Amino acid sequence: MTENMPARQRRIRWGIIIPVAILVVAIAFPFVVDRPRFWIPNIGVKTMWLGTIAMSMVFLNRYLGLLSLAQVTIAGVAAYGVGYFAVTSGWPYSAAMIVAVVIGTVFGAIIALISVRTRAIYFLMITLAIGQVFYSWASQDAAITGARRGIAPITRDEFGPLDFRNLTTFYFAALALAVVCYLLCRWVGATPFGYALQGIRDSPERMQALGYRIGLYRVGAVTFVSFIASLGGIIMVFDRAQADPDLVSLGSTLDVLVVAVIGGIGSLGGAFVGALLFSLLDSFAQDLTDRYMTLTGVIFIAILYFAPAGLAGVWKQLNTALRARMRRRRGREEPDLASQGAADPADSALTKGTKQ
Repeated sequence: MTENMPARQRRIRWGIIIPVAILVVAIAFPFVVDRPRFWIPNIGVKTMWLGTIAMSMVFLNRYLGLLSLAQVTIAGVAAYGVGYFAVTSGWPYSAAMIVAVVIGTVFGAIIALISVRTRAIYFLMITLAIGQVFYSWASQDAAITGARRGIAPITRDEFGPLDFRNLTTFYFAALALAVVCYLLCRWVGATPFGYALQGIRDSPERMQALGYRIGLYRVGAVTFVSFIASLGGIIMVFDRAQADPDLVSLGSTLDVLVVAVIGGIGSLGGAFVGALLFSLLDSFAQDLTDRYMTLTGVIFIAILYFAPAGLAGVWKQLNTALRARMRRRRGREEPDLASQGAADPADSALTKGTKQ
């Protein structure tokens, strides 16, 4: 127990240092880039909402073993809610955002009630089908969603002393919301509710035998991640300044899935790492080659091949490989020392007998 304490302390130390270092870099980001009007919305803010939506997908997979492809749809529902109530109905943006988050969360709870009895590929396909049904409806309903035209313009405004028309202010608001969502996910995962979800993930039959209502826990988990995705949808709609069917299209769904896999499907923080890489590729790959989609695909395959746990797992993967190499080296050295130690007494006895 004592021997393992230093290693545990090192893990705790790095578990604190790395997030703090990333946060410091994120805070300094708008002040060090050369073109803030390009970098802040296209890389900074996009990383925040894309990572938040992907993190909601990662949380459900990490703690419950379910992969939902409806997270983009839920974020889109919240985005459409802001557009409909603020632009079409003329509500204040603050009220429209609150109602939009509630609608997105309730929509996610309805999805949970529909799909809660399924698992694995069946859960994935049901959530994907629901998303495509919503996309079809949003593309055709002119009264609520504006059909293909969508709802625009959705402008940023002043909220109390904060002027979100300023890009830097808007970026820090998006960063603060993303950090709150991350901490909330970590906190929920460390509660008895989170431990119960992990037990249901590993052995639902045993948890049911212990008296846990598995269906209710699954509905609660999906509803929680729907709340997180809805908050990501709020950032997304203000970043894009409109709500249109492209927000909930199959392409957008696959983008978030790619972000989650690149960052690490089991890492909450990895979702933001994947979102950053995806945003950089989306902005600069077309400047490198006309086949920018091919380049993105090649990078995605390379990451999956060399880092199956995603970019967030690279450090752990390298650390594990280094420790295994050191153990193998010590294993080779110890037999040599043992053989030398066994040979020395025999040699000395033989020498002594010869002298006599």
